[in-house]
Amino acid sequence: MLSSSSNHWDETAEIVIIGYGLAGAVAAITAHDLGASVLILEKQSAESHCSCSSLSMGIFLSPSDADRATEYMLALNQVGGESGVLWTDLDTIHAWVKYVAQNKDWITRLGGKVKFFSRGGEFPELPGADSMELWKYQGNGLRLMQFMYHQVALRKISVWYQTPAQRLLTGRDGRIIGVRAVDERGRSPRVVNIRALRAVILCSGGFEGNEAMKLQYLRVYPMYFAGGTANTGDGIKMAQQVGADLWHMNCVSARLCAKFPDFPVAFFIDFSGGGWSQRAMAEAKGKAAAGFIFVDKYGRRYMNEDLKPHAAAYDLGLFDSRRLEYPRVPSYHIFDQRRMERGPLGQVTSGPSGPQQLYKWSRDNLVELRRGWIIRGQTVAELAGNIGVPPANLENTVQLWNKYCQVGRDPDFGRNPLGLVPLDTPPFYAIKLFPGGSNTQGGPRRNHRAQVVNPFGEPIPGLYAAGECGSVFGMLYPAGGGNLAECIAFGRIAAENAVKES
Repeated sequence: MLSSSSNHWDETAEIVIIGYGLAGAVAAITAHDLGASVLILEKQSAESHCSCSSLSMGIFLSPSDADRATEYMLALNQVGGESGVLWTDLDTIHAWVKYVAQNKDWITRLGGKVKFFSRGGEFPELPGADSMELWKYQGNGLRLMQFMYHQVALRKISVWYQTPAQRLLTGRDGRIIGVRAVDERGRSPRVVNIRALRAVILCSGGFEGNEAMKLQYLRVYPMYFAGGTANTGDGIKMAQQVGADLWHMNCVSARLCAKFPDFPVAFFIDFSGGGWSQRAMAEAKGKAAAGFIFVDKYGRRYMNEDLKPHAAAYDLGLFDSRRLEYPRVPSYHIFDQRRMERGPLGQVTSGPSGPQQLYKWSRDNLVELRRGWIIRGQTVAELAGNIGVPPANLENTVQLWNKYCQVGRDPDFGRNPLGLVPLDTPPFYAIKLFPGGSNTQGGPRRNHRAQVVNPFGEPIPGLYAAGECGSVFGMLYPAGGGNLAECIAFGRIAAENAVKES
């Protein structure tokens, strides 16, 4: 813990925000509009700056019924345990519901344009799921972030790019009074001490880019993420140094991802070429629907591929104690020529091939085939050999799948009949799949006021957090747009309470 007793101050602001993603932007706008001076520290350069929100579809939650939304969040927080202990405390759930319900109105008051997207949580079997309303910013997540950056610029809020925070500075009473950072904007880096007259707000994201932390904290390894190479757990470590408790460290927005050795982040895959079980929609357009299945290292199906998009990665976490391995890491997305011809396999709505176009996936998938990202075989047995799974196993799996498609029923895993499309059009293809997602959720525990707390639940004076740096979400993610919704909600909660600090 670094004391301020011998510090000199290079800069002063009432509120210092670490991290300039969606949560940081919202917190900065809110604090400024409440009359506080604000300084944002961002480790990335202005030219390379890329937040996880920029890679998204721009969808966020804004529930229609607070009571039902609370019921749903409580149900989510009780799944995975029988002790009655909640992943997230009730007061914080109530704060989340109250502020998330105001999200769309807050954005529109700033002049942003949003539209209704869909209704329903990711787990309709849980009570209250129907209260989840998904709203979409015009365009996508990149457009949302550009709008937020514009709002910050209009307010002339100071943003220091290329200035990674290193340590939180404390007063003699343990209060957080500033930040030590490295200013890399000049010819040579220099250490700077920045005074926070009221509070510091951690908006520095998770630890998607820190392999050591992922190995230690996540349920399965490796896990890969579609963004966040700059998110290396900096805020988490700084909070630990001043005594913060941690929560949700083994929780993620748990998706299936493709990761290739020659690209730094993971891709989301459009498995069927149009969403889940889109056979009827495809036929209405005059196109043949495309079938697909997932298999493990041994060529065996192991799940219903009509998966929960933000929980499916948990299915890959089975550990075989005899073989001392995760037999489903990697898994393989198996498909045939019909899917190959139905457009880009890399999702164009989110991830690196989405709005920010960190990579432009080819429309016919041939560039990725040549790069070795997509693996081909003229027969199922040849494909099996090319991906290293037992040929007889994969042949048997595909034959059984095609039989289920013929009779219109999947007795093994209960796949939706609309998705029972055979794999019978050679060549055959595979993409290697890993557990991962958009982001990690773990970090410093916060309370309903967004105050970071110690292991005894006591607030650390002058320290707040928002966004995925200690997200309120535990094992299960409520619906698409959950993290964006939390950034908008807890960015406001953190700022509103931080400006009240003396």
